[in-house]
Amino acid sequence: MRGRTYAVSRKLTEEFGVSGSASASIKRHPNDPLRLPRKCLAPGAYVEHASAGLPLANLALALYEEGLITEADPDWGLAEVVKLGLMRLTEGTLGDLVFVAPVDLAVSSTLEGCEGFSVEESDPVPQTYWLALELTNALEPCFAGKRLLELEKAVPGLGKTALDVAQSAGARTTGCWSPLFVRDLSSYIYWRGADTQEEWLEELEASGEDPDDYGFSPKQYEEGFEVDWACSAQMELDGFALVQALDHPDPAVGDVAEKLCELMCLLNNRRSAFPDASPTDRESVYRGCLIRWDKNDPIEQVIDDHIEYANQGADCYTTLCSVWDVKITREDFSEWLKSYRLGLQLYKSLDQLLAMLHTSVKEE
Repeated sequence: MRGRTYAVSRKLTEEFGVSGSASASIKRHPNDPLRLPRKCLAPGAYVEHASAGLPLANLALALYEEGLITEADPDWGLAEVVKLGLMRLTEGTLGDLVFVAPVDLAVSSTLEGCEGFSVEESDPVPQTYWLALELTNALEPCFAGKRLLELEKAVPGLGKTALDVAQSAGARTTGCWSPLFVRDLSSYIYWRGADTQEEWLEELEASGEDPDDYGFSPKQYEEGFEVDWACSAQMELDGFALVQALDHPDPAVGDVAEKLCELMCLLNNRRSAFPDASPTDRESVYRGCLIRWDKNDPIEQVIDDHIEYANQGADCYTTLCSVWDVKITREDFSEWLKSYRLGLQLYKSLDQLLAMLHTSVKEE
């Protein structure tokens, strides 16, 4: 255990400096779905396009330099070789996933191509290539409430920190459904942008409406969770405080603390973040992980209403969750590959943390 403590402490010192203060977590708050909105059918696979010469050759060379394609690979066309290298990177880093959604990487010389539209190019050699991640709605919920309360009891602040780090890692990658983020979504779907019960009641009073005519209020949402910090958890333990938890008598507590240290180091590296889908001018309809408190919380109801609303929103939503535009030079492709790998590592570590926090419904 001392070896683990020393190794993690050294890593955190390198990442955060001698002071030991962790950087502030970065959250990607959902946009107002009433203004941005619906998915279009993306291919969910590599997109072949007309300009397969110079851009794909540079991408293939970047993959070769990373060891993701070799001379021993089949003598396929350039597009298939690039697809093989990108699949090796994604699958080799992520492996088997449980609580985060699998992602499909689409590549095209146009943004429309990533979204599955057929377009004609005017420029035979584009200066930018588009890469995008697509999600489906197939999510395994992580019921974390019981375990978070146990961690909070074992080490005060550990449960809150675990929830905040998990939400932050989700927001930095493919997006996250959680008590906090679903509450933000509820404020737009149901409460006209109000954040509190008082603000919501003021809105209704100003418009002369009766609260009894509405079946779902901010107060009712918050009462769906056992503790108030479920919707407002903050990182209370920094990296060096977590090192102290590594020697907890319960090895499972130490395992969670160690995984949180790993995630905090990745979160501190801004290159590990995936971008959002803002270049599409649409809102991502799905998120890559679902953190629920228990089976009785209101999260599922809100998400169902969100999906129903999205399906009525014509072309205002997209199944893409992250979009990159990368210059076609080998150097820029190489930099993108390094950043993408870090993002995948963060995504994988998030999946491992959620597995530690999950309690099956049958055990509750």
